[in-house]
Amino acid sequence: MGIEVGTPATLIQVTVQADWTEVVAEVLRLNSTGTFWVSCYRRGSPSVHGTARISVAGDHNIQLTGQDGIILEAITNASQMLVKIPDYDNAELEVYGTGRKTNFPKLSCLDLSPEGALFVTGSEDGTLRIGETETGRLIHDLKGHFQYVNTCRFFPSGQVVLSGGGDFLLKVWSALDGSCPVTMKGHEKPISDTAVIDRGRNVLSSSSDGTVKLWEVASGSTIRTLIQQGDRINALALDTWTTPLESKVEMSPMEVGTEGKVVFAASESGILHALDVRASEEGTSEGIVEVFDVRKPEHVLHRFQHGSAGICSLVFSEVKDGSDQGPHLIVGSGIPMTTYDSGLYETKSLNRATIDIQREYVGYDLDGPCHARLIRRGPGLVSISKEGGLLRFSSNLAATRATTTTTTAT
Repeated sequence: MGIEVGTPATLIQVTVQADWTEVVAEVLRLNSTGTFWVSCYRRGSPSVHGTARISVAGDHNIQLTGQDGIILEAITNASQMLVKIPDYDNAELEVYGTGRKTNFPKLSCLDLSPEGALFVTGSEDGTLRIGETETGRLIHDLKGHFQYVNTCRFFPSGQVVLSGGGDFLLKVWSALDGSCPVTMKGHEKPISDTAVIDRGRNVLSSSSDGTVKLWEVASGSTIRTLIQQGDRINALALDTWTTPLESKVEMSPMEVGTEGKVVFAASESGILHALDVRASEEGTSEGIVEVFDVRKPEHVLHRFQHGSAGICSLVFSEVKDGSDQGPHLIVGSGIPMTTYDSGLYETKSLNRATIDIQREYVGYDLDGPCHARLIRRGPGLVSISKEGGLLRFSSNLAATRATTTTTTAT
């Protein structure tokens, strides 16, 4: 199947001095002034290296002044700002900073319950931990994986967790009592990501063995392999699409809710596969990030590039940006606990004719965010950082402040 591709649209990238939120906090505390650097990049254009000057105005309000090619405005508080770049066609985007503090080993993955009340994290020591999102208080330590945990997902009920790890195993856990009633075996290399279909009778998994598999949870059985190719599959994103593709495979009695589901699988080489879960048909294309309608997989809707690091996380958000009703795409790059550069950014509506960046999420010190989950019932997202920390961001302009997640053992 031929796919029409062109040069990817280049998104603007903004980096900020690692301790900029601390500089702002210090200026507020001492009622003084300070500076930090802001650098802007766009492929094919000269880079812009600006300076932000901070002062306190009025009743403890931050005043930002941009110099050397940038214009700055504070959005809501000391960890959010709006960057305008005249040299890049007066482009503007939001930059969100955060703080963090965690008390457990380096993290490799996370998810949030549908209501946003609970989080689950996986770590390099093979342990999953369930805790309260608001307070960070730990509720359960789940031990059962023999190696690091790469992926963890809540079921829609918020009472069950799916995990996959470096031991090639998928496990199903109770978030209520910490038990593990189901273990699924079938991959030949470490599991990289998972997705839960509808209420969770079926799940999907991807692996370094280059496969995406569909499973029945109750029996722990593989229903079929959707794709098998040479490259490692890094990330999955599941969505519901109306598609006229005809199924080539007889529906298994173990399948529930697979009709009209499409899964996007991002491979190590930068290829994005769009797989109709029910029809087992595939569209592939070369590029960093590509978006297309599975009903017409030969036509790429959007093709864009932000940085050079490999993609590790794709999240469709339900945010609406004014007149453009439609989902945003949150893209994480870099792999936790590796030397790869990391980044986390959010596009504007995918319904737009052209793709633009809405905001950059900036980590703490040199520890940038790279793998994210949305807080569905509240403003914000939680991210794993490059060094395995847990970061929380407010992503609603009505919010008053970004928060720090502090975790304490029960």
